[in-house]
Amino acid sequence: GCKKENQINIGVEHEKFLFEKKTNKRINFQTVSKIFHFLITEFGWKSIKEDNNIIALSRDDQSITIEPGNQIELSGARLNSVHLACDESYKFLGELKMACKHLNLAMMSVSYDPISRLKDTPKTPKQRYEIMNKEMPKNGKLSLEMMYQTSGTQINLDYISEKDFI
Repeated sequence: GCKKENQINIGVEHEKFLFEKKTNKRINFQTVSKIFHFLITEFGWKSIKEDNNIIALSRDDQSITIEPGNQIELSGARLNSVHLACDESYKFLGELKMACKHLNLAMMSVSYDPISRLKDTPKTPKQRYEIMNKEMPKNGKLSLEMMYQTSGTQINLDYISEKDFI
């Protein structure tokens, strides 16, 4: 909906594929856990758990989550300029690059995984994805490919009127 002029913000979300350098295979959940522990220890992120698994991290108004195929996603804070959103993204990418270097991983920013087949893509142990695995194929034959083999970038923009939105 429309916001007041002093409430206008921008937010960015972006996902990354991570691969084991030696095998070019997508990372499994155990490796995601290692990345999360590195980010907690080195950069002050806080863990968010489901059952006994760390499924996300938070810091200030940001979060890092895992997508169904272990894609890593930054959900950025609501910021008041594109410049701050860029700074936030570069900081996150720098931290993730350090984690990748520490764990001998490769990062890829591409919309579709050009290496992995759907049947070989690791799964994230989040309860909501178990439900989605069963329900989504009922409404789209490529829904599982979308969940497991894609990564994207999303920009969220506030607006003050329908005209401003357009």
